[in-house]
Amino acid sequence: MKVIFITGNHTRHIYLVKQFSKYFRNFRWIVEKREININHQKLKKNKIYFKHINDFKKQENYFFQNCKKFLKQKKKNLVFVTRNKTNLSSFNKLIVQEIEQYKPQVIFSYGCRKIDVSLIRKNELRCFNIHGGLLPKYRGVNTNFWPHVNNESNLVGITMHDLSDKIDSGNIFFQESAEIEKKDTINSLSCKVIKNFCDKKINKIYNLLSKKIHSKGIKFKTSHKVWKKKDFHPKYIKIAIKNFEKFKINKINKKKYKYINIL
Repeated sequence: MKVIFITGNHTRHIYLVKQFSKYFRNFRWIVEKREININHQKLKKNKIYFKHINDFKKQENYFFQNCKKFLKQKKKNLVFVTRNKTNLSSFNKLIVQEIEQYKPQVIFSYGCRKIDVSLIRKNELRCFNIHGGLLPKYRGVNTNFWPHVNNESNLVGITMHDLSDKIDSGNIFFQESAEIEKKDTINSLSCKVIKNFCDKKINKIYNLLSKKIHSKGIKFKTSHKVWKKKDFHPKYIKIAIKNFEKFKINKINKKKYKYINIL
C-alpha cells in the first residue's frame, strides 16, 4: 500500500510517522518545517508561556525518542517545505505534484497547514487527518489544551478522521486518550495520548485499510466551537494547570467520554 504522510517537523510528528512506517512501509513524506513566526516570538517573551513550551519540548523528547535518527534514515523518502517561505497555494501545489508522481492510495496528515481537499480528491485516494483533540467537541488548534481550561481534562485525546473541506469535520475512524496519573502534567498527558494512539491504533488502521480501503467512518454533528490561535493567551496556562491539579485530586468530571472507534 503506497502512502504519503504530510506532517509538521516536531518530534511528535516524526514519532507518529516512525510508528506508522512499521506497517505502511512504502511511503513518501512531506515535512513542513514549522518555524517560529512573529506572534510566537512575542509570546516567548512571556515567562509563563516560555516555561510552558520548554516543558512541552522536554516531554516530547522523553516520550518520543530516536526520532532525529529516524528522520536521517528516511532522507530518500522526504520532501521538506518551510511554512514561512511558502504560501498555502504553493503548499497544496506541492502535494498535488507528489500525488501525481508517487500515485499513493492513502494520505495521512498530521500537524500541517490546511490541505485543499478539492485538489486531491480522487475516487481511489483515501485521505485522513490525525487530529490532536477529541472530536466533535474540540475542533481547531490547541485542542488538547482547552479541555483543561474548561475543567474537562478527561477530554484530552486524539482522533483519526476523513480529511474534509470543513475543518475537523470528516467521519471519525479511531480515537484514543490516556489514563490520568498523579505525576502527569498538562504537557505529559498530551504526549501520552499520542503515544497511546501509535501503540494501540496503527495496527488496526493498517488491518482495516488492507481489507477494505474504502471503509466508512462514523458521522457526527459539527456544531461545536472551532478553537483558533487568536483564542489563546498565556493567562490561560495558569488556569489550565490549576484546573488539572484539581481534576487529579477530585476527579471533577467523572462522566466518561464515549470514544468513537469503528473496530
